[in-house]
Amino acid sequence: MIHMIARILVIIGVAFTLTACKEDENRQVISAQTPEGRAFYFMPIDEEGVTDVTIAVSWPTDWAYDMGRNPFVPMIAAHTLSSGGTDKLEPQDVMELFNDKNSQALLYTTVDHVVGEVSFPNNHRKQIIDVVRPMLATPNFDPKWMERIKQGVRSNMEQARTQTDVRMWDAARTYVLGDHPVNNTLSPANLDLIENINMQDLQEWHRTVLVQNDVTVVVTGAISRKDAGRAVDELLGDLPMGGSVTRPDVPTMFDHNMIYFQMPDAEKTILGFIGALPDVFDGNELTDLLALQIFADTTNGPLHQAIRNELRATYGFQAGYTDYNVNTRILFMFGEVEAEKLDQARATVTKVYAEFRADPDLSDLSELRTNLAHGTAKNVSYVDVAARTIMGLANANQDVTLAPTLGDKIERITAQDVAERLKISFPAADELIVFAAGPDHTALPGACVITSVQDIEKCR
Repeated sequence: MIHMIARILVIIGVAFTLTACKEDENRQVISAQTPEGRAFYFMPIDEEGVTDVTIAVSWPTDWAYDMGRNPFVPMIAAHTLSSGGTDKLEPQDVMELFNDKNSQALLYTTVDHVVGEVSFPNNHRKQIIDVVRPMLATPNFDPKWMERIKQGVRSNMEQARTQTDVRMWDAARTYVLGDHPVNNTLSPANLDLIENINMQDLQEWHRTVLVQNDVTVVVTGAISRKDAGRAVDELLGDLPMGGSVTRPDVPTMFDHNMIYFQMPDAEKTILGFIGALPDVFDGNELTDLLALQIFADTTNGPLHQAIRNELRATYGFQAGYTDYNVNTRILFMFGEVEAEKLDQARATVTKVYAEFRADPDLSDLSELRTNLAHGTAKNVSYVDVAARTIMGLANANQDVTLAPTLGDKIERITAQDVAERLKISFPAADELIVFAAGPDHTALPGACVITSVQDIEKCR
């Protein structure tokens, strides 16, 4: 399932000269404070061969919750900010400087946060921060770059909307979220809004979102706590103060239904299912992930066995979860199927999901759990992934100290944990919403038929 999330490379990198102090335990997450009083999470990595540092900053935002705001502004603003250079350096000069220093970064927007991550070697601190600080605080929004970026974003979105599955998931989000502004951010109906964006919109976004208060900051890697605090102060010190962020509740609809999105020009038929899972604050996503891996495993998983090996209706069927916002997490299953077997595939997936939820075969749990645990432990060993993991836990109000030991936590998940989670927290089979898309609506008898995303209202 696809989020409209902009992952944008930002020409920012910072570096530091000192390695982690022995006074802080290696790979232990602590709450720290900068010299100027800013709170941050700190995890030193004092190990041979580790020279990098990552600083991650998460700004809460309610931009997507206001119908009066253009949903494309955050994406365009972040792109333009990263391309603008500074008052002293042209964009190309900034790019070359950071390339020379082996620094890289990204800035991406979600419905609820704007997250920036910068990763760098530890020996170029002052030179790089002297460039980063004005880029963040007084961005050089270039009108020519803004127009170029607007054209690129529109072209990419128009191309994406020629894809059958993208259009189907737009309809699914609109079914769940209705006309709420959050849906207008995830599945914007009017691409002409891109053309309406001007420099004042970008400046307002920067002024209200990229502020120095009410942010979550994480520093990991080869740096002392003292220098980490100084670096955070240097990076954020010139940003304006902002107001509090309040996000209203987002009403959702998960009433069981069957919906067929008829697309006469579609070259394939897609079958999908969605249902509600507990939100991101629930804290059991590792158990959910393990349950879904067992269910959809391409070797022995019951979903794969039923839909491909027995029915032979598809080459593969995926299952997972994604978030519309912090309060709306979605279970999804989908895959391309043979059009003439669409209704059979629907019945088969529904049946096998119901059986797995009620009485799962967890004989392969040990192997899949170990693979997931080892993969997670390896990923979290990297400086940048560690920072990203700590940030994810912090934004979900979870215990950030668990970040370096998530692999161990996965190893402790039992068969009873998985079975209970499936029965208590996963939606029942008769609560799943069925979506299909393709050229022939008669392939799914009884479905509510739509021919555009806007038609979904008649099915709600």
